[in-house]
Amino acid sequence: MSPRNVLESQQSVHAATAGRRAAGCWKLATGQALSLRPNSHGVLQIAQGQAWVTFRGVLGDLPGAAVDHVLQPGEQLTVAPGQHVVMEAWNPQGGAEGVAFRWDALTASALTRPASQAARDWECGVVQPLRDLGQALGQGGRALGTALAGVAGAGGRFAAGLARFALLRIAAPIQRRTV
Repeated sequence: MSPRNVLESQQSVHAATAGRRAAGCWKLATGQALSLRPNSHGVLQIAQGQAWVTFRGVLGDLPGAAVDHVLQPGEQLTVAPGQHVVMEAWNPQGGAEGVAFRWDALTASALTRPASQAARDWECGVVQPLRDLGQALGQGGRALGTALAGVAGAGGRFAAGLARFALLRIAAPIQRRTV
């Protein structure tokens, strides 16, 4: 399942892992909505906060119907292909707490043997933050490399300009005197 099909932005929420499988913990701030259009079965699980989830699509005998759910931490919903899910962080007290959630595409082995809660907690609490850190360090390294290349280019242009100045201002008067 490609992240483009799974995570579709509605209010500047981007899949930070473009080109990578869309599984793991994601964060959604209060006031933002996220649209999911899976092309295979998947599980949406809330890790932190509350989420208001609206399903659209094939729902039993009611094609095109919409059903709303409020999910608490630890709760999960299975989403079938063809369903459209819109999710937003929900805090009835008006707080600023967002929601952290997991989206896992279901494979044949996942359908028969679900992962333990400890494994899911490890994935959300350790593995995904390490992936995020690695990605951030990679982006920082690329930015630093680009900045250093720009500084080196500017230094080269400065040296060339200084040499040109020296040739025109210093060498030209010396040539006029000798002629």
